[in-house]
Amino acid sequence: MTAPAMLAPYNRDPMKPALLLLSLLAFSSLPTVALAQSPAKLKSELKTMEAAAKKDPDALFEAASWAAQKGLSSDAKRLYQQILKIKADHEGANRAVGNELFDGKWLPAKEAAAARKKAQAAEFSAKGFVEVSGVWVEKDDVADAKRGIFHHEGEIVGKDEKLALLAGKVRHPETGELIAAQDLERAKNRYFPIGKEGRWVDEQEANKYHSDVQRPWLVRSKNCTILSTLEIAQLEEVRRQADRGFECVMPLMSGAIPTPANRPVIIVAATESEYRDLGAGLGDGSDAAGAFLLREDAVMHVVNQGEVRAGICYYDGGAKGIGTFYVRHAAAMAYAQGLAVDMGVDLPTWFLHGAGAVASRFENDSDAGWFGKQLAQKGGVRNLKGFFSSFAISGDMEPTDISINIYEAGLMLVFAMRGGDEKATQALMDVTDILSGKKKGGIDKAIKQLETRLIEAEPAIGTFFNQLLAKAPK
Repeated sequence: MTAPAMLAPYNRDPMKPALLLLSLLAFSSLPTVALAQSPAKLKSELKTMEAAAKKDPDALFEAASWAAQKGLSSDAKRLYQQILKIKADHEGANRAVGNELFDGKWLPAKEAAAARKKAQAAEFSAKGFVEVSGVWVEKDDVADAKRGIFHHEGEIVGKDEKLALLAGKVRHPETGELIAAQDLERAKNRYFPIGKEGRWVDEQEANKYHSDVQRPWLVRSKNCTILSTLEIAQLEEVRRQADRGFECVMPLMSGAIPTPANRPVIIVAATESEYRDLGAGLGDGSDAAGAFLLREDAVMHVVNQGEVRAGICYYDGGAKGIGTFYVRHAAAMAYAQGLAVDMGVDLPTWFLHGAGAVASRFENDSDAGWFGKQLAQKGGVRNLKGFFSSFAISGDMEPTDISINIYEAGLMLVFAMRGGDEKATQALMDVTDILSGKKKGGIDKAIKQLETRLIEAEPAIGTFFNQLLAKAPK
């Protein structure tokens, strides 16, 4: 999504042209200044410097550096080579010609890279490691590595992150982004790199920079990646809620975790108007739910992940606001979608929102009972066949109907998980086993079998629902 370009207003001050003309006339009256010396004169000065340096490598290096600054590149290269004939280990001359230090010896860059690779291969082979896609991993991690899953000090990361961490990068303690180890101390003092140049600024300036929807914060939680224009202090609670949503839905997915490339990504709008704009530009009409997935044709590129179909939600601030439920809902949906992409399958909208509801409305029985009151007022669980065939969320629906649809989708999955119906549980496991890669088969058939069993169990689901209602806070 791109914002309209902002143009500066046209200045109609009649004095501006006159002032500009005066400044140009003043400049033109200044004496002409020679901006550069002639090549012949520069060559003459360099010859004098060379003669004075004789065979002193440091003095010759000064002359070579001067030549490079003056644009005499061929002379500079000649002098660097001359220095290396006199003193092969001269650091400045070696670096100037692109050599690299390896095992106490200066080598051309390609030779140094090859030597490092050979030494690394010998070291890791001796430890029993196996090379996968240019990364050395333990034997037990080979299968994961072949799927793009790499382990690093308790983290699950992608290949690029693994290589960066092996090269000495560390995580920013506030955002989780990869930074140079020497920058860690200022990161601990709540300074942040911004822009392509990576300029480090304080928290206030960083918040201002990231308040633009075209350059949001990118923050990594334990399980999710979050993009938001919220201030960094607010994102601490957002990260916590995103991880809660992820962990709530993990049992539903048999503990399976998406590959790093499909790690759950959520875009968290800082204001209601920002959320509406995101929905209008990237949604499919289901943004009326407060949390939704990007349209299938609106995938976005995320650093260290690539193309993803993110979840989007609105956060109204505070640990007790409704926005916390939206964050958990979006994280759970993005989690389920990530598994689906890993397996190359599509999940129906009711299942995706059902996964979101498991995290946002069924985290505990008390919440489940409280959120279920609207469904009870509409007559409770009935006509599940019609529910599955016509499930929808759109801005044309009444807010109450949207909430009921989302709740009932979550109720279907929660019942299949722990409602005591073995056939429903097995049907759900068939779906999640396909999503986790434990089982091969068509997801459409598995989903259809789950829906069929839930329709058959409608009376039992009604009883289960009433049990949840009884646990609602009074």
